[in-house]
Amino acid sequence: MKTKLFRILTYVFCFCVTAAYAGEEAEIISGSDFPFYIKEAEAGDAEAMRRAAVCYQTGAGVEKDLRKAWEWYGKAAAEGNTEAQYDIGTLYRDAIGTAQNYREAAYWFRKAASNGHSKAMINIARQFAEGKGVLQDYRIAAENYWRAAERGEEEGAYQFAVMLRDGIGVKKDLTRALKYFRQAAKSDYKDSALQARRLESDGIRGNDRKH
Repeated sequence: MKTKLFRILTYVFCFCVTAAYAGEEAEIISGSDFPFYIKEAEAGDAEAMRRAAVCYQTGAGVEKDLRKAWEWYGKAAAEGNTEAQYDIGTLYRDAIGTAQNYREAAYWFRKAASNGHSKAMINIARQFAEGKGVLQDYRIAAENYWRAAERGEEEGAYQFAVMLRDGIGVKKDLTRALKYFRQAAKSDYKDSALQARRLESDGIRGNDRKH
């Protein structure tokens, strides 16, 4: 019990901010804690495996080594670590330590999305919308944008609103489009507030103003 509590506290109290993967939000990974991460990873802790992988990828607390990063991401993903599954998708998408492979990226994004990872939902939605690594399918894209929106992702809300407005991959519904544009506008995402006002000026009224 004490070991588990110490592990949790160590993960929480990290002081070095390191980008976990190119083009995504930064997460708190402590390079000074790398010895702890690698020790716990070797003992079978899946989250420690992922954190060790991040350190190897970014050179936080250890010499940068993409081969070892891939090794530990793979082990963490095999243990069911959803974040590691998502990370592998980004590595394939961004050609980090490997050739760019949208098909493999889609596989890992779908796997992470099926486990509830909201950013993976965004990424797989983009790929289906653009036909990258998968057959273009606006219905699947819309479904994943919606799932992400329901988990608070402003990009998911905005893109789903666009699809509702234009009837792409989903039945046209301006009232629902307004709802999701308003949701995205709460985070000032792109021109969501403008899009909401345009629908309102066309006489569309929603029932979510109080929210």
